[in-house]
Amino acid sequence: MAKTIDVSGWPMLAFQCVLGSVFVFGGLFVGAVLGWQALQAVGVTVPYTDGTLWLAVFGAPWIALTWLWVRHLRRADGEWWGPIPREQYLGRFAGGGGLARHSWERAVERLPDDGDD
Repeated sequence: MAKTIDVSGWPMLAFQCVLGSVFVFGGLFVGAVLGWQALQAVGVTVPYTDGTLWLAVFGAPWIALTWLWVRHLRRADGEWWGPIPREQYLGRFAGGGGLARHSWERAVERLPDDGDD
């Protein structure tokens, strides 16, 4: 018998943080290298100081942008049916879960209202 492992909650948040951190680090690193080359091309010299300054300059945006990216991922998780019109659930989206979505929405509509009690 097959066993399943639930990876929702903290494991998924940790995975999204690691994955988002890699993307943000790559973007910041490429941006920093291109910015450094652009400054050298126009003749601006940036003095090298101790590593804590560069850690603050690079680390603070890295952490902030990673957290914003993860918040964006978590907010957008599972909301891809929003822009699809209801009449297309049984059309071209039927094979991608449209039949189940249509049945689910019809079942919710048939539920009795609590105001009648």
